[in-house]
Amino acid sequence: MVLPLVVWVAVVPWLLATATTMLWGISEEPDVPFLTFTTRLVLVPLLLVAEVIGVVAAFRRYGGLRSEFWPGAGLAFALLALFTVMGVGVTWGEWGVLLWIWALGSGYVFFVFVLGGMAWKKVFVRTSAP
Repeated sequence: MVLPLVVWVAVVPWLLATATTMLWGISEEPDVPFLTFTTRLVLVPLLLVAEVIGVVAAFRRYGGLRSEFWPGAGLAFALLALFTVMGVGVTWGEWGVLLWIWALGSGYVFFVFVLGGMAWKKVFVRTSAP
């Protein structure tokens, strides 16, 4: 039940943001995949995997595993992604500002919100009980 959320919240937005950055042509050289997959940037989706599990556990604790709570879940995922980017950025020194700009400018946080909410809605579909 959590695996589709992990894929749609941690993996797909990361790939979309990387592709967006490459399509914008921010750099003259094709080093965007190198930066996003071999530097500290790769910590962001890895940490977000654990955070997805934490969000599901928190919603479960308070009886909130329902599809109509998708905006709250998407917002929780997006805020956690933003805070994770900020945390990793702080440890990265002067490159941290670049990470923050990349996360907001590439649409990464927006992708996490939208795709996380959509995945939440699909995973926790209300089933009809007799």
